[in-house]
Amino acid sequence: MTQERKERLGKAAGTLAGFAALLIAWQFGVGILRLPAYILPVPSVIAVRFWQTLSVQAHHLGVTAMTTVVGLALSLVVGVLLALAVVYVTPLQSIVLPVLAAFNSIPKIAIAPLFVIWFGLGMEPKVLLAFLLGLFPVFVNSVTGLGEIEPDVLDLARLAGGNAWRVFLKVRLMHAVPYITDAVKVAFPLALVGSIVGEFIGGNSGVGYLILSGQFNLDTPLVFACLASITIFTTAVIGVVAAFERIFLRWRPSRRNK
Repeated sequence: MTQERKERLGKAAGTLAGFAALLIAWQFGVGILRLPAYILPVPSVIAVRFWQTLSVQAHHLGVTAMTTVVGLALSLVVGVLLALAVVYVTPLQSIVLPVLAAFNSIPKIAIAPLFVIWFGLGMEPKVLLAFLLGLFPVFVNSVTGLGEIEPDVLDLARLAGGNAWRVFLKVRLMHAVPYITDAVKVAFPLALVGSIVGEFIGGNSGVGYLILSGQFNLDTPLVFACLASITIFTTAVIGVVAAFERIFLRWRPSRRNK
């Protein structure tokens, strides 16, 4: 077993031990404090409720995952295209950057009711909220990755015979890919929040709708079970992105010695 694997196993064991200690303290602390089950259920009750509602949660999580992934995909396409426009057409920086920064400062939950009024209770408001919440980090990271390249590197690529397309493909894009994957790890949880907020405001399906249903029925274990599902889903997606980085981005400087 290599030293790297030993270090990873040690970190994983430490994380699991800390998580187990937290669950044990929660399990027995609730009884000691005599908290009602509708205020804070114990982990064992949440686990039972999670298993009982697994099929229902899978259905609603699938709805939320669809709107989240579609919104995030739109964020990636639009964010990268805007970044390309800003990098290659410099005067656009004074227009696009302030507009996006100002719009990003608006709490999206405040405009969510407008989207429900305009687009109804379907998936459109949720996709739009997921798109808007994921757009800014994708755009900022893409601008950094595409634009902040040493001039000497670009000059060397041109001297080597590279035309504009090859310089973009081999230099700018390759330099930007790690920034974009980092942006996805930030933008995905934000897009998920956008989808769930849309389901809170006006939805008849999705994890947000299921959480509201548990709230109205004082089914607190169901609410915690939904939170566990969201956590598992988010962790799995970010794990996929991290696996992509480990496999295809071994060349990036921060990973050369790993």
